[in-house]
Amino acid sequence: MGLLIAIARKVQLNSQRFAYEHKLMVINRAKSDLAGKISDYQMSQTDYEANSPEAKTLQQRIERLNQVDKRLDEQLTKIQTQLQLIEAEYGSCDQMIQSNIQRIYAA
Repeated sequence: MGLLIAIARKVQLNSQRFAYEHKLMVINRAKSDLAGKISDYQMSQTDYEANSPEAKTLQQRIERLNQVDKRLDEQLTKIQTQLQLIEAEYGSCDQMIQSNIQRIYAA
């Protein structure tokens, strides 16, 4: 890979990295909000008898929110994997740039 191609790829990878990091922040914020809602529902659930319709409705909401939390965890894992791949390729581009620069000055 030539020097200019490696530099262009590095810029592209940097852009992708920022996009994924932004997604991570958004998902982490959503998880935080979700945890607050789950906690609120669990606290409210203690106000009702265990077999009351209200308590059952709250339990169903808690279960749905836990499912959403699980899906967010899966998305986090995917994004973290993508970031690791980007970082590895970024390092590879750095090495290519360095070797091309050394080759240019060695000549």
